[in-house]
Amino acid sequence: MQTAKIQNPTQKDLVNMDVKITALKDQARKSRGAAKDGLEAQIKAAEDQFNLVKARLNKLSHQTESVSKELTEGLTKAWSELKMSVDNASKHLH
Repeated sequence: MQTAKIQNPTQKDLVNMDVKITALKDQARKSRGAAKDGLEAQIKAAEDQFNLVKARLNKLSHQTESVSKELTEGLTKAWSELKMSVDNASKHLH
């Protein structure tokens, strides 16, 4: 069984993720009560993770050729966690 290779996000990936988060925020505004509170908390977590990914990607892009493996792995992990956060928030809406 093959495992899917996790890759770092491209600029297009970041734009697409930002669109997804914005759509979730719009849907959360239409929600009511406890569902709204839970969804807003998940979206906030996703936004925080998105900002972390952008910061790590920015830091990575300013490194020399000797980019540390640790920084690359940190970005990969943050991107993976961001995608999971957005997916989880999306599941609350369906």
